[in-house]
Formats: sequence, C-alpha cells, structure tokens
Amino acid sequence: MAILAEEGLRTGADLTFKRVFERVEADAGVRLTNASIIGRVWEDQAAFQSELMANVVTGFDEAGQLQTSIDQLDPLLATFDRSTPESRWAAVLEFGRIASEIAIGARVGQRGWELFVGVWVVSVTNPQVKEDRRLRKALTEGMDATGAAWDELVGTVHDYLGVRVRAGLTLRQHCESAAAMAAGFALRQASRDEPQLYPLATGPGGALQEWTLFGIALEGLALRYLELIPDWKPPD
Repeated sequence: MAILAEEGLRTGADLTFKRVFERVEADAGVRLTNASIIGRVWEDQAAFQSELMANVVTGFDEAGQLQTSIDQLDPLLATFDRSTPESRWAAVLEFGRIASEIAIGARVGQRGWELFVGVWVVSVTNPQVKEDRRLRKALTEGMDATGAAWDELVGTVHDYLGVRVRAGLTLRQHCESAAAMAAGFALRQASRDEPQLYPLATGPGGALQEWTLFGIALEGLALRYLELIPDWKPPD
C-alpha cells in the first residue's frame, strides 16, 4: 500500500513479491522470501495482488466522504427560502451548484480516489482481473454503500425542499445518474491543470456565480427527475 501511495497503480501485476519484499527489508529490516509467504499467507502472487487491489477499493470510503459532504452542506440548507415554489426550485439548483463543486473537490487530488479509479479501470480492461471474484465483490459492495449514501444525501434534500422524483422514476435512479456524472467529471477535471469553472448569471439580480460542468449537468438531471410537491409547506 505504501508503494501504491507513492507510485500509483500501473497494472497491479507489477506489484510483485520481489518489489514488496525489498520494500519491507528497506523499511523494517525484515527479510522475506517466497517460501515465507506462498502457501502460508497467500496461495500465490496473484492472490496477493487480488487482495491488495480489493483493499484499495475498500479503503476508498466514498460513502464516508459523502457523509462529510452532508455535514458541510447542512448550514447551506438552513439559508434557503422555502416559502414559495419558485424559491424552493431555486434552492434545488443552488444546492446542486455548490454540492457539485464539493463532490469534485473531494475526489480530485485525493490519492485514495486516484488509486480506486486505477483499480476500477484494471477491473474492466484486464481479462484476467475481470474474473477476480474477490475484487468484483469489493467493487459491488463499495458501489452499494456509496449508492445508499447518495440516497440519504439526496433524499434529505428532497424532503427539506419539498420536491419528489417524478412518477416512473426512482430516487436510486436519480442518485445513480448523479454518482456516475460525479465520477466522470472528476476524472476529466483530474486530467486538466486548471479548475473548470464557468460564470453564469444565476445569482440574485442576475449576479454571476461560478458553476462546474457537473453542476450544470445536475440542473439537467433535476429538470428530468424532479418535480415540486404541490401545496407543500415547510414544517413548523
């Protein structure tokens, strides 16, 4: 894991016992051999590499990052005007504008996310890794946990602002769409030197506000997925 943190993930297969043994000896003064490990800790080198990549996946706590985002966004919710349908819909868009920037910032430049993306790519491009049941299980469980966190975040906002998912669609579909875009936009931003922020006249009185492309896309999702609940009033 220390090698990965420093050098990143190239193919996974280059993390051989030899490289790891050399690192352990350099760091801890402990000399290991294949006989020390094979058949005693892991069946073979492939099993070691599989567990290592699975640990990268489980170590990237995207659900925990979303909970941190919820904590950051709680004060924002308290500032929204919920007195009219127009102000509630404006709050939906403003929430998306700010939350999208937080979501991108929580990924780009974070080593855990970068390694997770590397493993994800390997898992869908390497024929051998595609059959790795341990890794696929870790990826599936991670996405399920992340999906549940997205459901909590988005569902909380829906309830607070008096909006709902349109008939024929589901909250999970809305969240899956948003999560997929978050991953894609973060990857694109990570490939660029400068933040992608665009000024739009969406503030009070037409004032300019900065938008990420993800935030603009979230507005499109909101228009398709969401509707205001008729006659909804904020709880006392």
